[in-house]
Amino acid sequence: MSIDRRPAPADLGKTTRAYVKAMGWRSVNLHTHISLVNRYVYVEVPKAGCGTMKATLGGMEAARLSAAAVGRVQENPHDRTKVTPFIKPYQLPSDLLEEVFHGRKWKRFTVVREPAARLLSGYLEKIQQGLKQSEPILTALAEQGTPRERPQDISFAEFATVVSRQASRDQDPHWRRQADQIGYGIVDYDAVIHLEQLDASWGRVAELTGVADLQDQFYCRNSTKAGARVGELYTPDLLALVARTYADDYAAFGYAPPTL
Repeated sequence: MSIDRRPAPADLGKTTRAYVKAMGWRSVNLHTHISLVNRYVYVEVPKAGCGTMKATLGGMEAARLSAAAVGRVQENPHDRTKVTPFIKPYQLPSDLLEEVFHGRKWKRFTVVREPAARLLSGYLEKIQQGLKQSEPILTALAEQGTPRERPQDISFAEFATVVSRQASRDQDPHWRRQADQIGYGIVDYDAVIHLEQLDASWGRVAELTGVADLQDQFYCRNSTKAGARVGELYTPDLLALVARTYADDYAAFGYAPPTL
């Protein structure tokens, strides 16, 4: 017999309740990384430097445990079965979780990415490498009468078109609309950092985390170099599609609409 002990919406604070209603309890738990010691929360956007952020911040938090814990976090920043030094939302009482997402004594930040490059990065890694995230795309293509035998047979145009027709809640987090992913307009962020400016933003991250000697340590080994391939795989029509699909991201985060 399974027991569902997720908090009832009425038991959550106003901000937490709205965020969970928008993205679901599972997504909020999966992508929220809380430091009780340093009173900050990093909300993850997949394909926007999340490996680098989790390795750097996670290594900093794990240093309170042991050098071995730091190594495990930094070697496997995406593998939550190994070790995570962060507190997750489900581990907190509702009143404290509301403080995390809304309280003045907490710092909240995230890292976002130019949407066209991020979408292409998701395609190059998850679809062209045949990972599990390709399965819903294969299913959607089969349902519309254009089946593909392998994920590698899916063209970028086909992928982008399927994604454009999905609501944010139904999109895989690796290409979900970022404004929805982070609850932008629901959660009050102290900083939304552009991935393209992350190398110059570690001083700001140090302020947000309260760790003066935080260093820019890059541990992500899975870069697809998508930004350099935008001109190769995009057409003007595809860029226009991305601009429409991710219009809220372009508007919210100050990115210019893409052009070739």
